[in-house]
Amino acid sequence: MYYINKFVGFVVSPIGVAIICGMVAMLLTWRKRLCAAKWLGMLTAVWLWLWMTPIMVWVVGVPLEREFLVSGRVPLVESLPEADAIVLLGGSMGIETNVNSYAEMATSADRVWQAARLFKAGKASKIIATGDYAKDTTLPLLKEFGVGEEAVSFVDARTTEEEAKGLEKLGYKKILLVTSAWHMKRARLMFKKYAPGIEVICAPADFENTFMATKTTFLKAILPDPTVFYLNSVAFHEWVGIVGYSIFR
Repeated sequence: MYYINKFVGFVVSPIGVAIICGMVAMLLTWRKRLCAAKWLGMLTAVWLWLWMTPIMVWVVGVPLEREFLVSGRVPLVESLPEADAIVLLGGSMGIETNVNSYAEMATSADRVWQAARLFKAGKASKIIATGDYAKDTTLPLLKEFGVGEEAVSFVDARTTEEEAKGLEKLGYKKILLVTSAWHMKRARLMFKKYAPGIEVICAPADFENTFMATKTTFLKAILPDPTVFYLNSVAFHEWVGIVGYSIFR
């Protein structure tokens, strides 16, 4: 099921749709239906251009993060209540390859910063890090931030569903959930379904779409940007997961 979900997620992603449309356009050209192939090719180009512009950040990205802002700003950790544990969802660090002696940070490493801030603010005495390589990647960075190794435990999981199910077994009643702001809506839904016995307090980090939107001018809003394409693709994937959960729950 894990690999099926990954495949379906790719097929319905902006790049997946573009690849399929490109293949159909090639088939139409081979069948001598040149007019249809031309129009489909142009629509594919427009589709890709649209998803590479910051315009779509406002459409699909910012709405994922908006509810987690307080008066338009990222909430301070001091404003959050105490809990039994801080749950740091995976996906924020690189894979350990023994190439670097230091923690290798990926695009969402702000999650680790957030977990360390909460811990040092006394919001919980335990951090639970999830993900396949959390012990080899996330732990070194937490230690650099001053979190003792004895305060960190791990749950092996590949998906948010597996993370929620794994946490449910540990018996915690109240957690501070740390993940990227764009992922928090879906993560909260997963915990509500698969860990109903846990009270989840959202402690999001990494407001990438909000930051991108605030620095976008009109000219930048219509110009393609590969970084924006990545953000929009991730946001689109989140909405697919949220809608899918709403339909099939």
